[in-house]
Order: sequence, then C-alpha cells, then structure tokens
Amino acid sequence: MDLSFPLILEVGIAILLTLAVFWAKPEYGLFLYGLALGFPDTAIPLGTAINLRLDDGLIVFFLVRSLLWSPAPLTPGQRSIFKWQAFLAAACSLSALVGFARGTPPAGYETIKMIGCMAILIALPRLLQSERRLRFMATGLMCAGAALMFQISRRLESTSANVLGSFQGLKNAAAFTTWNPNTIGQASMLLVFAAGVGWIAFRRSRINTGLWFWFATTFSLIPALVFSRGAGISIASGYVLFLCLARRWKFALIFLAIGVSILVYLHSVNRELVDSATRVDVTTGEGFSHRFDRWDMAMEAIRSDPFLGHGFGQEWTYLSDIGSEGRAHNAYMTVWIELGFGGLALLLAAIYRFVSSAVCLYRDSEFQMCGALLLALSVTVCLDSFGSSTLYWEKLPTIALSIGIALIGICERNCVWAVTQNASTAAYGVLPEYSRI
Repeated sequence: MDLSFPLILEVGIAILLTLAVFWAKPEYGLFLYGLALGFPDTAIPLGTAINLRLDDGLIVFFLVRSLLWSPAPLTPGQRSIFKWQAFLAAACSLSALVGFARGTPPAGYETIKMIGCMAILIALPRLLQSERRLRFMATGLMCAGAALMFQISRRLESTSANVLGSFQGLKNAAAFTTWNPNTIGQASMLLVFAAGVGWIAFRRSRINTGLWFWFATTFSLIPALVFSRGAGISIASGYVLFLCLARRWKFALIFLAIGVSILVYLHSVNRELVDSATRVDVTTGEGFSHRFDRWDMAMEAIRSDPFLGHGFGQEWTYLSDIGSEGRAHNAYMTVWIELGFGGLALLLAAIYRFVSSAVCLYRDSEFQMCGALLLALSVTVCLDSFGSSTLYWEKLPTIALSIGIALIGICERNCVWAVTQNASTAAYGVLPEYSRI
C-alpha cells in the first residue's frame, strides 16, 4: 500500500503536467491524438464492442478546451455545415428518446458512437485553427499509418496459409481485434486525406511534394493489399480526382502505374486469390459479399415505414427480425431505415454544404489545392458509403471530415484577412498627398 500510493501520486502529477502542456500547446496533444489512432487494440474494454482508447480521452480533453477557450469564432462555411450536422444529431437524439419511451432503446454501442462522433465534430474544427496545428496533426497521423502497416504485416505473417487462401480470410486476418475489416479501409481514407493536408500545410518544395505523394500513395494501397475492394476503389477514385483537379498529371499517371503493377504482381503470385477477389457480376450480385441480398431486405424495411423510420439504432434489430443475414452495409439505406426520409434528407443536406464549401474554395486560385482535396474526400466517403456505413457516425471518417471543416475555416479566415489587407492598401493608396510647406 505504501508503494502504490506514491506511484499513483507520481502518475497523477505526470498526467496533470501533460494536460497542462497540451492546454497551452494543443499542437503537441494533436500529434499524440493522431499517433494514438495507430494503435487500435490498445484499449480498455467497457462492454460489448465498446472500448476506451487514449484518443477518446484526448478528444474529451479537446472538447473541454475548445468550449472554454476558442481563439477564433467559426466561419460562415463552418457554421453552415455544423447547422445541418446538428439537425441530424437532433433527429437521432429525438428518435432515441422515442425509442426509450416505447421500451425499444438503441444499443449502447450505437449511442456511444454517435456521442463520440459529435464530440469530434465539435472539438477538432475549433482546435485546428492554424496551419501549424494541421502540420502536427498530419505528422502524428503519418506515424500512426506507419504503425498500422507494421501491425498489419505482423498479423498476416502470424496467420496460417490456409486462412490466407481466400481474400475474405486475408481481409479478416488483417483486421484488428477492436476493428472490423471495413475499418481498415476507413483508416486508409483518413491517412490519405491527412497526407494531402500535409502536402498543403507544409512548405512547398520538390522534396516535400515527393514525400507527401509517397505517403498518400502508400496508404492508398493498403485496402488493395488486404482486398478491401470497396474502400480501395473509393480511395483510388478520390485520389486520382485530387491529382487531376490539382493538375498533377504526372503524379496521377505514376499512381495508376503503381496500382496496375501491384495488381499484376499479386496476380502472378496467387492467381486464384486475385481472380476470386475481382470476379463480380452486377446482374446476379456475385462477388459483392451478399450486398444485393442485404439491400433487398433493407428496401423491404424502408418500404414498411419510409417517412418516420424504425428508430435510431434499430437497423439490425429490424433486419434480423425479417430474416436478413446482416446489416445493410449502406449508409444511405441505414439512415433511411432508422430515421426515415427526413433523416436521409438531413444527411444529404450536410454533404451538400460540405461539397459547396469545397467548390467555393476550388474556384479561388489561392485555395485551389484545398478545394481539390476536400472534393476528393467528399467523393471518397460518398462512394464508400454505398458499401459501408462510412458517413453515418463512424469515427475515422468523422475525424477526416472534421479536419476538412477545420481546413475550410482556415481558408475562409485567410481569405477575409487578404481582402481586408487589400482594402487597407487601396485606401492608403488614394489618400491625398500633403504638399510641403
């Protein structure tokens, strides 16, 4: 007992000192937050599918700090996006309250996931208000990506060859204990987007450009190497779109050449595995992991109550009752099942506001790279949401969108500052010259 108390006291003092540093210098906390995302299995289990990680504790700290100390107000673009996100969160909360009143409350995991995503949406954009902080966040995420790749390779090395004989077995073997296989694709989206942020936020040079292109290309290929096909196609589409919008034609050709070369190499090493992963039939649904069957059941659930929905967190409960083998694996259908047509409209409105802000930035030559990156992120998450619940209260995509909202705020503030400076210069230029006496 005598030994444990001093240890607890020292650990408590160290934690308080660390938090004091993060309060004064949040960029160091943002670096640690990004790094912590690379160790998903380092978690404290709190219940079925609910785990507490270091990044969760940090986001609570960031939330408190952002509410008590925010150096700059939200910009018009940020407020517009937040308004529709708040409407969607309010609809989910109201639906959950109705479920509690009827005796059919949502699962604890779904509720905690929504609350956590809302905390991320509130905290990160209010904290990421400078390019310096974006640089620290992007650097932490690059370190996290390297850690994830190392852990995935170790997991695959320790898996027997029989399990790796099918692409589904390979994908499941690469997944972490606290992640499902689709989460690896979501992590890759976040890492590729963070590499794009680093490309913009760091000083422009040939070395930096090549380095961030290498980071983005490496992380974009993770889904392809573990045969997470939907995420791989979505990320590749968004990445090529970004390079084309940014007029980086050579980089786009290099990326496509690397992707094709890896596919050819994998085919030469294990032809049967690659053929089974790439064999799809749109007419019958073969090769879509039973998505067509699940979407048919989801449409049946939608038709039963298309306007009000079955209640927040009730997707799996209702689908299992009518005989479905699993969830819809489609964010748009999931929202429609749970919240009805109104909830789907709120989700689409929030997406529209994000995309419209990105288009406005892309039309400005000074912020064209930022606009291209945000448009590429929009295309990636919207495409992936057709095969997964990416846009509907998922942690890693929410982090990417929060960083995107922060980038919108930084660009809008810089635009206002530039207009103010130009106006001041013009006013100074038209002042009358005083003659000498």
